[in-house]
Amino acid sequence: MKVLFVYSNINGFHADSFGDGIAMIMAITKKAGHDIRQIQIFNKNEYPQLDSVVKEFKPDVVGFTAVSSQFSFVRELSKRVKEISPKIINVCGGVHTTLNPECVIGAKHLDAVFVGDSDYSFLEFLKKIENNESWKDCDNVAYNENEKIKKNKMKQLLSNEELDILPHPDRTTYPFTKVLQTVGLAPFHFTRGCPFTCSYCSNIGVAKVYGQTRYNIRQASPEHCIQEIENTIKENPTIGPIYKISITDDIFGLNKKWRREFLALYRERIKIPFVCLLRCDVVTEDTMQDLAKGYCYIIQFGVESGNDYIRNVVMDRQMPRETIINAFKLSKKYGVKTNSLNVIGVPGETKEMLMDTIKLNREIEPYTCGANIFYPYKGTPLGDKCFKEGLVNIEKYEDFSNERRESVLNYSKEWLETLKYYRANWSREIHPFSYRRTALRAVDRLKQSVNAIPIFGPIIKNHYQKTKRNVKMTLYKKNKEKIPVINHFV
Repeated sequence: MKVLFVYSNINGFHADSFGDGIAMIMAITKKAGHDIRQIQIFNKNEYPQLDSVVKEFKPDVVGFTAVSSQFSFVRELSKRVKEISPKIINVCGGVHTTLNPECVIGAKHLDAVFVGDSDYSFLEFLKKIENNESWKDCDNVAYNENEKIKKNKMKQLLSNEELDILPHPDRTTYPFTKVLQTVGLAPFHFTRGCPFTCSYCSNIGVAKVYGQTRYNIRQASPEHCIQEIENTIKENPTIGPIYKISITDDIFGLNKKWRREFLALYRERIKIPFVCLLRCDVVTEDTMQDLAKGYCYIIQFGVESGNDYIRNVVMDRQMPRETIINAFKLSKKYGVKTNSLNVIGVPGETKEMLMDTIKLNREIEPYTCGANIFYPYKGTPLGDKCFKEGLVNIEKYEDFSNERRESVLNYSKEWLETLKYYRANWSREIHPFSYRRTALRAVDRLKQSVNAIPIFGPIIKNHYQKTKRNVKMTLYKKNKEKIPVINHFV
């Protein structure tokens, strides 16, 4: 069978990120002997490219993936596919369809959506189609039946042992070289699940789908993961000399035994500096010792909020302020750089609460830092609360791609602009007089000089702009007192 995979990331938050979920499904599908292709859509102007591929490749099935802010584009793209050939079966998977399978009701050109881990359910789906059988009894599938949602039973979550026999994500059909060039890191994801219950996170929503109070962690063996890195380096020899590694697990190495085995193999066979994510409350002396000697050079910590009420009650982080401070102290002690990740615009947050977050960040002194604007995910406790209480601007939410850079809540115009300002200028608020500002000015002067070079100047400029996309901050505003501080809903 011919299967076309479509990755929509229009104005996406993660730029040209690596979709490890769809890459895994692609690998499994290819291993089963199906003919696969993949196309990425990063702009509405690229829609005709999908038309061309569909007409030339003539797929039997088109598989989309989507986060919530991309689903409106999936609806548009699936319509174009059906207009070319109504016989093509359109499906969609990903976090949005898992948390909100009811979305298939409003997506008339999607035949079905997949819920949860669908590694083997998708193969079952394809087999049914290949044998001219009905796919409507396949596990993990939801579809529209007379304008009502029909949800089939769920397969059990894959165990550690089952993950160990899965193929590595497909980084050959997927344009991984483009990911390296754009992101500047080689991303790898080894863990499924997260045992914490943060009210705004999709993980707690997925746990609910499986009837769990916590989303159980599962991961392949350290050897399987190291082999994935080794194989990827063989295919992409620039990893190491040019590009470092990013381990994108929500919490790296939570299992102590797994972490130590993995890092021992990593020190022996990989030896490339890597970035990882950790919670502050899992950081111990042992953790930092392991990471410091295991080539970890940056830890990204989810500080989220410096206000105790917002962080622990609204966001359900259950993390004392002292724990956050201690994690950053330990990182500095062992010479590992830190990146502080924060969320602003959470319901109930005031200007004073936002300033608490800025004050905490100034105290912990992260090497780098940033802030994103809260985005409500359906299926999460905080997201559902926002929808239930009418806090979400539905019109904006239904046609929105500016996730985490702009709020979709019904805030006043003044507060919306305030949030955008602080997100854009977060680093400068935390490090107002540091070398970073001087460095940025020097870069701007260098850019002007390079642009003046005949012929090569424009080429260098285009490359610079591409790599800087979604990272560039707005110019720091001189008259800060003019920034509105109204903190209420309309």
